[in-house]
Amino acid sequence: MIGAWLVLAVAAAVAWGTADFLAGLAARRLPLLIVLFGVQAIGLAIVLPFWLAWSGDGTVPGMAVAAGFAMVAGLAALYRGLARGPVSVVAPVGALGGAVPVGIGVLTGENLAGEHLLGVLAGLVGLSLVTWERDRVAPRGQSTRTALAHGVAAALSLGLAVALLGVAGEGEPLGAVVAARVTAVLLLGAAVAGWLRRHRDRSLLRHCALAVAAAGVLDVAATVSFALAAERGPLGPSGLVASLYPASTVLLGVVVLGERLSVRRWAGIGLILAGVALLCGAG
Repeated sequence: MIGAWLVLAVAAAVAWGTADFLAGLAARRLPLLIVLFGVQAIGLAIVLPFWLAWSGDGTVPGMAVAAGFAMVAGLAALYRGLARGPVSVVAPVGALGGAVPVGIGVLTGENLAGEHLLGVLAGLVGLSLVTWERDRVAPRGQSTRTALAHGVAAALSLGLAVALLGVAGEGEPLGAVVAARVTAVLLLGAAVAGWLRRHRDRSLLRHCALAVAAAGVLDVAATVSFALAAERGPLGPSGLVASLYPASTVLLGVVVLGERLSVRRWAGIGLILAGVALLCGAG
């Protein structure tokens, strides 16, 4: 019999991967700032009432504010990369951000687990396979090399955001998440307001609103699903399953966008996903 925690972890992986794909898809037609603001604002609107009702005491962890800046930078790189493709490079590479908290832990005196070391090695080999092709230009003009740069930038920034949230969330993780999202919304709000004043035509916004809204809702749903999976089942395996979310993004790129992947790239994606699973599921 399949455990409820496994179903929830799989749901989290599918929701996170789909949210990234939809946000990247929306960024092909809308300015990146609009997509970032929409996803973060919708997520904040969902989680803020729960925090105020059950655990809000008005305090704002400073580390969570820094995490908000890092999160905006990471998501900007990720969505820009996904908007210009190829998705099969950007999504799995961007997911290697789990190596950042591991590296910070090592620098601060933590012992590196064998699973973490294997995860880093698998990710590096996978990266070489994914990018070891001619620097072909994607349909929207982005080369594999540029896609790799976006993925690496996303991994570093999002990995830093996770590490900062981990510190800020000690004692009240929901408060840290809310503070990070508030920072992101405030940071992006002024730029979005300026863009709206300059562009009177709202037809494009209406056309892409559903994708942005769905990305925001799915992002929160994935977080809740993972929290429930970790509560009802073992944390390590739950994290391992949920960390495979780039598979959803890559599959959607193949099915919806018609991306064609070589055997070498499939192998590289598999190794990267294995590395992500080892980095996020160990311990």
